[in-house]
Formats: sequence, structure tokens, C-alpha cells
Amino acid sequence: MGSADRWPDLTGKTWAHKTTPEMTDDEVNDARASFEAVGRTDYEGEWLRRHGLPENYGH
Repeated sequence: MGSADRWPDLTGKTWAHKTTPEMTDDEVNDARASFEAVGRTDYEGEWLRRHGLPENYGH
């Protein structure tokens, strides 16, 4: 099973049903950490953008 097959537990996550523009910075931070914990980088680009870096920073 590759990392793309893993999905974090979204139970109780305030951001689980929001689009990225609707999310607060804290929710993006939590989403990034939740996905990173299972080996995914789903919110990395948005997190970088909100910290003033290009979405492809480091690639």
C-alpha cells in the first residue's frame, strides 16, 4: 500500500467538508499535519502559499 492509499481520520475535523479557500490558517495547519502523519502531502502547497512561499517550493 502506497502513501496515496492512506487517509487520515477526519472525525471531528472542522475543515473536513470545507474547500481550501474557506479554511482558516489554523485549519490548513491541522489539515497539513493530519495528512503528513499518514505520508501524504495534500495540503503542502496551500500551507506554503499561506506562508508566502511558492506552492512548489523545494521541488
